[in-house]
Amino acid sequence: MATESTKLVDLNDVSIDGDGGEGSGINFKDFGTSRPSASSYPDSVDADDDEGLLESGRREDDSKNASICSLAYYRQFFNVTSREILRRLLKSLDVRPNSPLFYHDDSKPDMYGPFWVCTTLVFLMAATGNVAHYIATEQKTVWKYDFEKLTTAAWIFYSSISIIPIGVWFALGHLNHAKSLVEVISIYGYSLFVFIPTCVICVIPSEFVRWTSIIISFVVSTAFIVRNLGNLVIIRNPERNRSTKTKGYILLGIILVCHFGIAILMKIYFFEYDE
Repeated sequence: MATESTKLVDLNDVSIDGDGGEGSGINFKDFGTSRPSASSYPDSVDADDDEGLLESGRREDDSKNASICSLAYYRQFFNVTSREILRRLLKSLDVRPNSPLFYHDDSKPDMYGPFWVCTTLVFLMAATGNVAHYIATEQKTVWKYDFEKLTTAAWIFYSSISIIPIGVWFALGHLNHAKSLVEVISIYGYSLFVFIPTCVICVIPSEFVRWTSIIISFVVSTAFIVRNLGNLVIIRNPERNRSTKTKGYILLGIILVCHFGIAILMKIYFFEYDE
């Protein structure tokens, strides 16, 4: 049976100079304590960030220089952050005077927010309108989903951010007021945001609640439009003659009538049911 042997080593007799003592049989290696310098790490992170910023700037420049008939031209109007979208949605509910949507010069209009506001309204208006119809339907009556509400809602809201803004844009050009078509579309699109919570409120089977919510939404929405277009047509340029200001008032009156017609159509077509 093998036996274990123990050997005691006196550290005073051991050489620790790195080469070890010849008779000790023990060698010590120096692994060093140096650390890699900061310059030895790759700087790919900073390079990628800079390259991303440069690429974003090049895309924006290419969008501005592209033809209006190409899709690249409209890319700049969808290049907007979620924080900016939220800020503009909240501003569309602000009825205080002297607080326009595009107050700062560096604030650019977008079409991303108006598109999704209208798309949300199309599906939500059709859905809540059918829910209100279901609540008003008697139990013995067979209820059916009305798909025509979806197509009607699409026609109403997509027309309100295309046909009406184009007419307003032509009228502003006739009055020699600088306002881009995209900015007018953006203003109209964000003005419809207040009707999103109104759709949910109108599900309540009460004509008083429905009419009150529709009227309040109309006032808030039109106040937003007038605040952004009215100061351009009437308040600004005080040197304009009386004839030009009269045409501006007529334009605002037409805008209010069209917007009021949309609000009434929403109430009568989607939420006109017996309590």
